[in-house]
Amino acid sequence: MSSISEEKKIDAMPTTAAESTMPLIEKAPTPLRICCYGSSSSRTPKKYTDAAYNLGYHLAQRGHTCVNGAGNAGCMAAMNRGANDGDGAIVGVIHEAFVVDGSDWFEGAHSVFNTTKHRIITAKGNDLQERKKLLVQGADGLVVLPGGPGTWDELWEMACARHIGFHAMPIVCVNVDGYYDNFKSILVRAHEDELLYKQPEDILHFEQSAEAAVKWIETYHALEATKQQPEQKKVIRRRTSMLKRMQSNLSGSTMTVWGRMSSFFGDDVCDDDKEGEAASAETTSRRSATLSGMTMFAAGVSVGLLAASKVGLRKM
Repeated sequence: MSSISEEKKIDAMPTTAAESTMPLIEKAPTPLRICCYGSSSSRTPKKYTDAAYNLGYHLAQRGHTCVNGAGNAGCMAAMNRGANDGDGAIVGVIHEAFVVDGSDWFEGAHSVFNTTKHRIITAKGNDLQERKKLLVQGADGLVVLPGGPGTWDELWEMACARHIGFHAMPIVCVNVDGYYDNFKSILVRAHEDELLYKQPEDILHFEQSAEAAVKWIETYHALEATKQQPEQKKVIRRRTSMLKRMQSNLSGSTMTVWGRMSSFFGDDVCDDDKEGEAASAETTSRRSATLSGMTMFAAGVSVGLLAASKVGLRKM
């Protein structure tokens, strides 16, 4: 197994001109936890590692936490370097099988995790299932960079889970140089052949750059928050309507007890004033019918009591 000094040598890639001139970026209004997948191969093309560095840096500058496999090569290494350079928070998830004997270091882990600034989570078990679970646990979104079979395995597992409703996490692929064009095509074909429950874009989204991918996830969450606001207003409006009815029932001097109960439990729940006006005629009709029925019932009871009393007097 390699030593710590060897690990540092592997991931100490030279800083490019583009990396040294990265701009400061405004913080996002809401910090998110973003899980990122990508290659861990040292042979990963530069166009992919450049996108990975931009992703890490952009997440950091926007105030988001970058969660990944903690690797020191390929897209993962570039992503970790970018997030660290952007002064962001990084969480690495690595299997216990990669613990270096006699130390607290992991074989293949990036040197940024050799500080207390970032955190490593250790997965256990005789397979990678717990590691994959810990990667996405608590995540607000998933960004997928170019990668090989391991990346595809993680991507399609999460895409399948979203497709059948096990989670609603937004998933976006950074489609550098058309790398994921075939994935997009196969989803379209599956939809055309009626093999999908959802639209292809509701399963996976594709963006050309890391910056666009982060922006898409931020926009997704902003829209979801907007969708929830009408429901909250609706609940508040209903509660106000209930209070008004209670006040009306308690203050009405001409209504009988039965009429008050009919008013409270019989009125429809209205979401606005127009619906309330439309329902008032029906409510009045129900109230009148209820009062009429109660009156007839009371009259019948009175007649029965009177007849019983007469029979009792005759017997005496």
